[in-house]
Amino acid sequence: MSLSERGERVMMTNYPPRPLGLVRGEGCWVWDEDGTRYLDLIAGIAVVTLGHGHPAPARALAEQSAVLGHVSNLYWTEPAIALAERLCALSGMERAFFCNSGAEANEAAIKLMRRHGRETGGAAKHRIVCLEGAFHGRTLGALQATWAQPKKIPFEPLPAGFDHVPRDDPDALEAAIGPDTAGVLIEPIQGEGGVNVIDEAVLERARAACDRHGALLVFDEVQTGIGRTGAWFAFQRTGVRPDAVALAKGLGSGLPIGALLSRELATGFQPGDHGTTYGGSPAVCAGALAVVDAVEAEGLVEHAARTGERLQRDLGALPGVAAVRGAGLLLAVELVGADAAGAAAALRAEGVLVNAVTESALRLAPPLVLDDAQADLVVAALGRVLAARS
Repeated sequence: MSLSERGERVMMTNYPPRPLGLVRGEGCWVWDEDGTRYLDLIAGIAVVTLGHGHPAPARALAEQSAVLGHVSNLYWTEPAIALAERLCALSGMERAFFCNSGAEANEAAIKLMRRHGRETGGAAKHRIVCLEGAFHGRTLGALQATWAQPKKIPFEPLPAGFDHVPRDDPDALEAAIGPDTAGVLIEPIQGEGGVNVIDEAVLERARAACDRHGALLVFDEVQTGIGRTGAWFAFQRTGVRPDAVALAKGLGSGLPIGALLSRELATGFQPGDHGTTYGGSPAVCAGALAVVDAVEAEGLVEHAARTGERLQRDLGALPGVAAVRGAGLLLAVELVGADAAGAAAALRAEGVLVNAVTESALRLAPPLVLDDAQADLVVAALGRVLAARS
C-alpha cells in the first residue's frame, strides 16, 4: 500500500490531494517512495534553509537532547538565551520571545500590539491594520489578519478589530492608521499572496503614521527571514525599521520554532501576559542556533542574493514568462496565461517541484544552498514546459 493510500485512510482531509509520498532528502534533492528524484524548489514552503539532511542542526539537536531536552519556561536555559542574543544582534532588536510556528509568532505580535495599545491609549486603541493579499497564519487571530476571505468564512465569527487596505496604496494605509490603531502588521514580501514585494514608500508611510499615532509597526518575516531574500531580514533591504519582527520557517530549517523579536518596550509583555509550553525548548533552540551559524559560515545570505538574481534574469528571459518578482530565493514566476497549476504538474514530471501560488504564478523558495547548475536545470525545465504549451 502506498503512502498516499495509507494517508488517505487515516489523515484528516484539511489538505488538498498530495501527488507524491517523499521518503528521503539530500541538499536540494528529494526522493519519492518509488525512487524518483526531484529538485525541491519548495523546501517545505521556504523552511529548509540549509537543504535536506544538513548535519549541523541535526547534530546540535541530538547533542542538546542528550544533555537537557525540555524544562519549560519556568527556568533559564543556555540555548534559548544564546539564540535570543544572536537574533537580536543580527536584527537590531532587543527582546525575543520563542514559540513553535509562524502563526504563533504572529499571534504573539497581535497580543503585543494590543497590550501596547491598551497601555498607551486605553481599550479603544486596539485596531490592527493589515494589507490586502496578506497571509499571517491559520489560528484565529492570525487568520483574521489574513486577507483571503474563503479561508475565514467557515470559522466565523473571528476576532474583531482588523482593517485591510490595498497593498500598493500608501495614502489608504496612512488614512487607516489613527488614534485607535494599536499596530500595523505587514509582510515586506507577501509569500502566500503571490510573492508581492511591498513598495518601500508604503513601508515608510506606515512607519511615519505609526510614530505619529503611537502604534507599533510589526513585520511578518515568517517566510522572508534568515537570509531568504538576500539579507538576514527583508526589512534590512529597506530604510524602514519595525518595532517587532515575527520569524519561523527558515529559522529552524525544519525544526519547529517561531520567534517574535522586538525593540525595548515599556509597554511590552508583563509576567503572565503570554506563554507557550514548548517555546524556547533547549534542544530546538540549539538546533536553530546551529542553523544561524551555518547560514553565516557558508555565506548563504550572499549566495541567496546572487542565485536569486541569476534566476530572475534567466527565468525572466524565457518565452511565456510575463515577469519574475521577489528577492533572493523567494520568487514568483508570472506566466503568460493562467494555468500555473498545470505548469507545476508539468515541472513535476520533469523532476522539479514548485507550487502554484496564484492561478498564474509559480513560487520558487528553494533551500539557500541551491547552486548554479541546479538553477540552470530549473530554467531549462521551465523552458521546455512553456515551449510545449505554446
